[in-house]
Amino acid sequence: MALFGLFGKKRITESFFVNSYGNDQTRGLYTFQVDVENGEILYKKFFKTPSDPIYSFNYGRFVCVTYKNRSGTQGDGGICSYAATSDILALVSHISDNGKTYVHACTNGDHETADRLYAVDYYNSEILVARIEKKKLIAPCSRYQLEGHSIDPKRQNQPHPCYVDFTPDKQRLIVVDLGLDKVLLFKMIDREIALDEEHSFDLQPGSGPNKILFNKAGTIAYVLNELSCTINVYKYNDLNFELIQTIDTYPKEGYEDIPSTASQMIFSEKEERLYVTNCGHDSLSLFIVDKETGMLTYKDFVDTSPNPRDLKIFKDRWIVVVCQKGGVVESYEYRKERGGMLFETKYSYMVNEPVCITKFETIY
Repeated sequence: MALFGLFGKKRITESFFVNSYGNDQTRGLYTFQVDVENGEILYKKFFKTPSDPIYSFNYGRFVCVTYKNRSGTQGDGGICSYAATSDILALVSHISDNGKTYVHACTNGDHETADRLYAVDYYNSEILVARIEKKKLIAPCSRYQLEGHSIDPKRQNQPHPCYVDFTPDKQRLIVVDLGLDKVLLFKMIDREIALDEEHSFDLQPGSGPNKILFNKAGTIAYVLNELSCTINVYKYNDLNFELIQTIDTYPKEGYEDIPSTASQMIFSEKEERLYVTNCGHDSLSLFIVDKETGMLTYKDFVDTSPNPRDLKIFKDRWIVVVCQKGGVVESYEYRKERGGMLFETKYSYMVNEPVCITKFETIY
C-alpha cells in the first residue's frame, strides 16, 4: 500500500493488527502499518473487544480470533470470525462453546473451502472440533479430552495443549502439548478426531513444547520448547519424525539465574533464517538455517522490551515484536553484514499488553 505523508512523501507500507489484553478502555484489536523502507510503525485504528483476544490467524479473506473468558459466564470466551480487508475487521460469526478459552486454532481450508475448525483449550486440556457452514462458525462437533502430566509441578501438572495445525502432507492433525511433553498426531474422522499413538512422540521431560513449524518442503520440523528454551529439529517423512538437533534459543552462559521461556519462532521469507523470542531473557534471537540439512546455527540476539510474546517479518528485513509486559509494539532490522545481524530501530508504539500480531492477507 502507498500512503502520502507530510509534504507528499510517498510511503510503501504493509498492514497488520495486534491483539491487546489491556483494560476496559484499551482491550481489543489495533491495526497498524509498517513502513517497509525504514521500519516505522504507523497506528491506524482500534476495535474494542469484550474479552481478551488471545490468538488470531488468517484463512483466506477471513480472520479468526480466540478470546479469553474474563467473566466466567457461558457467553464469554470462544472464537470469532471476521471479514478482513486492509485495516478493517467486520464480525461474521461467533461460537462461545460454554465459555471455553481457546489459545490456538486452525481451519482445514480457506474462506471458500473450510468446513472444520480445530482449537485447543490450554486450561481444560481439550481439543475442539467445530463446524463451518456457509463460511460461518456454526457449533462444536466434538471435543477430545487429554489426560496425564509431566515433571514440572506447576506448569505440567495436567495436559496443556497450546498449538494445533496439520502435518505438511495433511495426513494428520498435529497438537503440541506443553503439559505432557508430547507432540500428538490425530486422524480426522468426519466430526471427530482419533489419537494416532504410533506416530505421536515424546520430548525430553520438562521441555514444555509450545509450537511446531515445518519448512515449505515439508521435510524438516522445528519444535519450540517453552520451558527448556530449546529448539528440537526433526527430519520429517510420511508421519515419522527423526530428531537431528537440539539447540538453545539464546546463549545461556552468564544468564543461568534469569528465569526464561521461549515464546515464539518464525522463518524469514526465504527460510534462510529463523527468529525466536525469549521472555525473561527478553530477546529476539537469530539463527541461520542450513539449506541442506535444515539444522540451525545461532548467529545473534538483540534485547527487546519485557516479555516479547509474538513477532512477524516484513519484506524479509523488518521484524515487528509485541512485548506484553513492556506494553509496546517495536521494530527491528535484519542486516546482512557480518553474516547477519539484528539492530534496533527508533520506532515503537505503546499498546497495553499486546500478545499477538497478525498480518492482513492480500487476496486478489
